[in-house]
Amino acid sequence: MEPARSLSKPRRKARGAARGPVVVAWRDPAKFFADVLAAVEKQRPVVLANPQWGDSERVQAAAQIQTGRWLGDELARWPRMKPAQTFEAKAWAGTILIPTGGTGGRVRWAIHTWATLAAAARAQVNSLEAEGCTHVSTLPPWHIGGLMPAVRALETGGTLLIEDWKNLEAGRPPATPPERAVISLVPTQLQRLLKRPAVVAWLRNTRAILLGGAAPMPGLLERARKLRLPLALAYGMTETAAIVALQKPQDFLSGKPVWLTPLPHAKIWIGDEAARPLPVGQPGRVWIEASSLFGGYFPVRRKLEPFGAEDGGVMDAHGRLRLRGRLDAAINTGGEKIQPAAVEKQIRATGLVADVRVIGLPDAEWGERVAAIYAGKKHPPKKLAAALRGRVAIYAMPKVWIHTNRLTSQPGKNF
Repeated sequence: MEPARSLSKPRRKARGAARGPVVVAWRDPAKFFADVLAAVEKQRPVVLANPQWGDSERVQAAAQIQTGRWLGDELARWPRMKPAQTFEAKAWAGTILIPTGGTGGRVRWAIHTWATLAAAARAQVNSLEAEGCTHVSTLPPWHIGGLMPAVRALETGGTLLIEDWKNLEAGRPPATPPERAVISLVPTQLQRLLKRPAVVAWLRNTRAILLGGAAPMPGLLERARKLRLPLALAYGMTETAAIVALQKPQDFLSGKPVWLTPLPHAKIWIGDEAARPLPVGQPGRVWIEASSLFGGYFPVRRKLEPFGAEDGGVMDAHGRLRLRGRLDAAINTGGEKIQPAAVEKQIRATGLVADVRVIGLPDAEWGERVAAIYAGKKHPPKKLAAALRGRVAIYAMPKVWIHTNRLTSQPGKNF
């Protein structure tokens, strides 16, 4: 529960000083933040890696990143391979590669810089009038939602508090005064904390509770409003350096419908597949322009053009956004996004099933839970889980196994 006191805002260094990439994969958030910022300080390319990845993701990561300096736990599990492409350190100096998309069949990173992260951090803090506040980090730092509290603190004169999630879950609130605290949570976390009166009392007095990463479960917002929790409902993604639109706590507490206002650094509209704007109230794809927008998926840099999110929505006459769900087949479980086809591939690789479909089932705690419907010989769920363990990330492991005699549906989220 200690703040990372050694962290300081990175300063610009000469680009020519950059060396090979630094890959950071610590489970300890303090170590993770410290090594990321040290690399940024030296203008070395820094690659954020998820220590919870399975062997499939680790092999892909090692194939893409030239062996540089690998920092983290269980380094023996990270294979050393001839890179699939050359990582020219000087060309990538100052870049921060952040994993995105969850288990999506292939590992990929969004290309950011300190400038894009800082632009988002300043806009997010200014919108909440939270300069100089304590930013409480409870999310994994290799996710954009876990990384940004550190950036917000450093860019706006605040303090970073790395809070052990287990303390909160056990009902022990942070020692820091809540009046100056901003905390980021995903709906699954908030759902659990509502069972802890001492934590609820602390949350009630915070500056803001940034809630995002997944759609809230039915009834969650109503319960939070009755408890007078100052939720700031947020929309954003790795590609935008987290939040680009939100509903402020005062509007949430007043009972207003959930419409999200774009932050000043971002322009958002609803358009067709070619980004052409659609009339007010007509649903379509969410399109975004922002100073915090990513520079492409490594190693391909993107052009300076609008980004089409995998989300559908509508806009009202005041330029506010209402989301209508994802346009792809991704499963969102506890804030982690999973592509069903990737998990299906690994289940088939166990040799235990004739065919399989992975779907998301509604879940009151996780939003969605991963379920696998398989054909072939029937096996105990423990045997199937044991065979899959290590092949996919922990959060992508099916929580439900359903045997059927025959599969006739098409692969995808909706079975």
